[in-house]
Amino acid sequence: MRRSSKSLPVVLAALSLAGTTLALSAQPAVVAVPAPAAGPADTLLDALTCRTSIAHLPALLPRLRRERPTEFVQTERQYSAPMMDLYRLQDPVQAWGHRSDAVIITDNRVLLLVNSPIEQATAQLERALEESKDAPLAGALDDAHALVVYPAEHPSLKGRTLVGCEYRMSDVSLLADPADAWRTVSPRP
Repeated sequence: MRRSSKSLPVVLAALSLAGTTLALSAQPAVVAVPAPAAGPADTLLDALTCRTSIAHLPALLPRLRRERPTEFVQTERQYSAPMMDLYRLQDPVQAWGHRSDAVIITDNRVLLLVNSPIEQATAQLERALEESKDAPLAGALDDAHALVVYPAEHPSLKGRTLVGCEYRMSDVSLLADPADAWRTVSPRP
């Protein structure tokens, strides 16, 4: 059964009030394929809005670094448990009704760091989904792609919300890039 965007605001509001991490995905039976965008593709926007195919995920971070060399060269801050990197953009991007110059990448998520609490961020997301031309919800959501919205939990990120895409894949990490060799612990001789 497909989810209707008309019932989505009630679901979003109920989950956000409960403080629950939100993950929405359409059932795999019928998935609309979004029309190709006019002009060149934006790798970051595609990743944030669940339009990156699973086949292209292993090369996502290297591709972002090639396309946006001044923004994805070195993270502003690395976090652990769960591991995530915060990148600052020169120009804000807009996705899911939010605009931000901060992007967080985890092992399986590409997220905007939104400067609002979960209640405000969820309300803005609801408005954006209601006004979206991609109804019902985004055609890109399926078993491998999910829209997620949840409060940032790290102490320096408290009061903010993370909004973006979760890529449900096995054996692939978005953070596994050879350029980040400093992440790998070398065995002691």
